[in-house]
Amino acid sequence: MTEALSRSPLARFTALVERRLGLHYEPEQWDELAPLLFERSASRGVEGYLSLLSSSGSEAEWRALAERLTVGETYFLRHPAQLEVLVSKVLPSLAQPGASLRVLCAGCSTGEEPYSIALLCREQGKVDPSQLRVLGIDVNPRAIAHARNARYSTWSLRSVPVALRERWFQRSSEGFFLRPALRDQVLFEERNLLEEAPAFWAPASFHVILCRNVMLYFPPEVTRKIIARMSQALVPGGYLFLGPSETLRGISEDFELLRSADAFYYRRKAPAPATAAEPARTPVPETSAKKTPGPLPLPALEGLDSLLPLLDAERYAEAWTRLEALPQAAQPQGQLLRAVLHLNAGRFAEAALAGQQLLSVRDTEASAHFLLGVCLEHSGDEAGARNRYAAAARADPTFALSHLRAGTLARRAGNVAEARVALRMALSLLPQEKPLRLTLFGGGFGRHGLMQVGLRELQACTEVP
Repeated sequence: MTEALSRSPLARFTALVERRLGLHYEPEQWDELAPLLFERSASRGVEGYLSLLSSSGSEAEWRALAERLTVGETYFLRHPAQLEVLVSKVLPSLAQPGASLRVLCAGCSTGEEPYSIALLCREQGKVDPSQLRVLGIDVNPRAIAHARNARYSTWSLRSVPVALRERWFQRSSEGFFLRPALRDQVLFEERNLLEEAPAFWAPASFHVILCRNVMLYFPPEVTRKIIARMSQALVPGGYLFLGPSETLRGISEDFELLRSADAFYYRRKAPAPATAAEPARTPVPETSAKKTPGPLPLPALEGLDSLLPLLDAERYAEAWTRLEALPQAAQPQGQLLRAVLHLNAGRFAEAALAGQQLLSVRDTEASAHFLLGVCLEHSGDEAGARNRYAAAARADPTFALSHLRAGTLARRAGNVAEARVALRMALSLLPQEKPLRLTLFGGGFGRHGLMQVGLRELQACTEVP
């Protein structure tokens, strides 16, 4: 950034971008936006341009900025395990005779994802195509225009088997055009996820929402708002698909995490019954625990281990009630459980305070650093979070989850070499990761799921030129 542009105008520009488009940039990333700000403000000056962006007549300029800032690389049949469970299991379970099935692809970019859904549904034949309604939305008008045109390069079709390519695409000198029967089954709309639009997000508007690899770019407070809006827009028992590396832990308690083979996805929980909640004294059946049987690795958890199945089942309110009634709650491990419950309820300030208090206790030092890293990550401070995850790994080099999160954040920051080292370390350690840590910090993913997340993150590193 040159001396002619001070930090103040650039900071205001990034704040406007975050408020309007939801895209978050750390201070060390602001310089990446400086050339764009210079270019767009050349005719009226920086101050005049910032005033324009803040005015009511700025729609055309914001559309132009959206085109420049939200170029999402995608391709057909991306994350096939999720698409397979959606088409073969989820949609057939929701189908009703004569009723439509409404699927929303949020952040659809140039349309490969919604078209993939329509293509696979026709191939498998488990859902009547006349019932399926697929809508793709994106803030980038150029991407929407591309999607409606339905012309794609060989690179976009790189995961499509030759037989499917021949059946559903028509080759031309300009690329591959989607055949009209499939193209016309999908609609596209330019839409900003941050806009209220109560009519669009009306209750029970959609049976399934896909919002994959979109939330990675939003700060936590924006993510919570968007997820709450999507929860409202789903039918009761409707499904939400996020990217393989994204989780709702600490973001929303409206969903339950499901797994089918290598695919993880979410189902909206049924509304709470009007009757009184189950009394806290009701024993938890031993069969509800999902962890590997055997003694817990930390003896200090004696008397608290009955709470772990409740965390697995995401019954946080009941776990809190039981914890407060136990004399062991004052022990460091009890304090750690309390901090984790704060974290899962979105009370990040309380979780961070508890984490700071636990740093001086040797048995909980690594976990406390990790907890503080999660809090910082949710607040948008990814650089600070990486430092905390590194501290957790120094306190306990076998802490696989700290390497996993550090590697994920390093990849997002563009530090590919650092990310590869951390992710490979995580993958080597995850098979032996302590079950207790998986329960406390796994984000709802089990050991196998976390291995899949790590492998996908490492693959994303290898795809970087």
